[in-house]
Amino acid sequence: SITHVDELAAGFLFTQSIVSKRREILGSAFDQDNLEYRIELDRNAIKRLADFKKNQQTKGSSGGLMLQAAAAGRTGISADMPMITPEQVLKLIHSHFEHSRLFQRTGAVHSAGIGTVDDILFYFEDIGRHNALDKLAGKILLDKIDPQQLVATVSCRMSLEIAGKIIKAGIPIVISNAAPTLSAVRLAREAGLTMIGFARDNRFNIYTHDQRISAA
Repeated sequence: SITHVDELAAGFLFTQSIVSKRREILGSAFDQDNLEYRIELDRNAIKRLADFKKNQQTKGSSGGLMLQAAAAGRTGISADMPMITPEQVLKLIHSHFEHSRLFQRTGAVHSAGIGTVDDILFYFEDIGRHNALDKLAGKILLDKIDPQQLVATVSCRMSLEIAGKIIKAGIPIVISNAAPTLSAVRLAREAGLTMIGFARDNRFNIYTHDQRISAA
């Protein structure tokens, strides 16, 4: 079944910089029979949509534009640093996969979560990893969640696009059980994102901004 359609649509528009605020979405409706999602945007978002359509950048595998290093300058990541302990890192990634009932049954979906350093608050699954991240970003946009003290957990390799979506959403820490790409690490370093990969069992790697990792 299709889940979190509103978050998926809003999140894609948000991560692609077509929509920047909740109020720019005037209305939306999902046509279940035809599998069509219709969304009404305000004047500012419509102008950004027109610019988006004319943009000649390389298209990403999510169907949107590649989120290049320029995204770092538009990040909402705060200089105010949330701190996380190694024990909390491992607890969060273990909790992430405990939430993943569909993955446990099928092995065929990706997932993204967001929460405090102690607990996952919201969790999304999708057959596409980019869609899972867009659902997470859409939740932040639609519910006007302040992400600056929160942590994202993901089940996928952290590519340039995945890192770009997390940065655009303003989340300061991401934890994955998989590896990042070199371009994603460079973007995370520039944007101020703490990137943690290969988190599994009792170990993990810190790729950027280790000042948020507390020994205590």
